Amino acid sequence: MTNKELGKSFFKDVLGKGDWDNASEIVASDVVMHHPSSPEPIKGYEAVKGFLSAFRAGFPDLSMTVHDVIVEDNKVAVRWEAKGTHEADLFGIPPTGKRMDAKGISILHIVDGKISEDWVSEDTMGVMQQLGVIPPMG
Repeated sequence: MTNKELGKSFFKDVLGKGDWDNASEIVASDVVMHHPSSPEPIKGYEAVKGFLSAFRAGFPDLSMTVHDVIVEDNKVAVRWEAKGTHEADLFGIPPTGKRMDAKGISILHIVDGKISEDWVSEDTMGVMQQLGVIPPMG
């Protein structure tokens, strides 16, 4: 699998469909995720799987769209969009029934054909505003 295919598969299959059955083939056991909603890096396959599965559980109808994939050497930049309805607990936030549309960019570091690091930049505050958890600014 090329690095470009690996990046697309991570977002479309693992995140978009929640398909963790084959994720260990593309995500390293010692993966580290840097996510704006976590004060500390999320370290290790099981911790990343738990974090992303909990997010996906909050939005059971989650859909992921990959808009761009740019590859340079062992780095893959993916511009993505996530949409879903908040129908279950989301890290302690009770379901609101509201829709969210989050846009973001992830920079993946690939080592030996697997994602070893993920630097996520997304509008977490915008998602919280869409859910009504925090008021809109202005």
